[in-house]
Amino acid sequence: MIFSILEQALIALPLIIGAYFTLSLLKLPDFSIESAYLFGAVSAFLAQELPLPLVLLSAMGGGMVVGAMVCFFNQILHIPFLLGAIVTNGLIHGLTQYCLGTSVSSFHLAFPFNEFNLLAGLAIILLIFMGFGIRSQLGYSLAIYGNNPHFFDNHQLSGRYVLLFGVLLGHGCAGISGFLFAQSNGFVDLTMNFGILLLCLTAIMVGKFFLKTHRPNILVPLIGVFVFFSIQQLLLRMGLNLKYFNAFQALFILVILSLGHRKQTLTLDHLGV
Repeated sequence: MIFSILEQALIALPLIIGAYFTLSLLKLPDFSIESAYLFGAVSAFLAQELPLPLVLLSAMGGGMVVGAMVCFFNQILHIPFLLGAIVTNGLIHGLTQYCLGTSVSSFHLAFPFNEFNLLAGLAIILLIFMGFGIRSQLGYSLAIYGNNPHFFDNHQLSGRYVLLFGVLLGHGCAGISGFLFAQSNGFVDLTMNFGILLLCLTAIMVGKFFLKTHRPNILVPLIGVFVFFSIQQLLLRMGLNLKYFNAFQALFILVILSLGHRKQTLTLDHLGV
């Protein structure tokens, strides 16, 4: 049970870190992170004949492509971010279908080492890199943008570039998680991103529940993802059918939001994170 929790949490950790950037720090209604997760897996599938480092970069690049698309719609075409994310999801769905040629494609790379070592190594690298980044001026810039996007209008740093960098970084992380999930399951599925946004919201809320801080902190997604999968495994052991787990996540979010409104201890934005 513990090994299963660790494995699932390590697979999803880059995704939750990416969602923490876009949903929590930048406070964006980032529905397109689901497509970044999917297209990261698709990009890795297309690059599967390349060495592993290039496959990882391809997965990250696939997620960044999605982030670049939604930023282009929002910043250049001046489409509201939510609408741009919805349009991006539609475009990426069609592009994924075209690239795969079918709804499900077999995908599994042969590693000369244990797959768990890859998950642990990537997690350590991401936590170190993102941990330093999130406590730097960059991390605080993302948080400032989320609270007041017009703050940068009177400063030399462009808010547009802060948004673009944060979205690209977050979506790149989501793409890596998509690759890890596809590798672990042995296939790339057109519907593998179903429920991903609920997972991100729930994990971030759990992380913020255990770590009450208003400053950017890499421990929020780390704690959130491990507690989330621990709860999931506990519910499965208690007999909960996995097909109802998305409904459980939705109910959990409603309870957290209701408690926040009732106690008035939480400052809720459009996504409650």
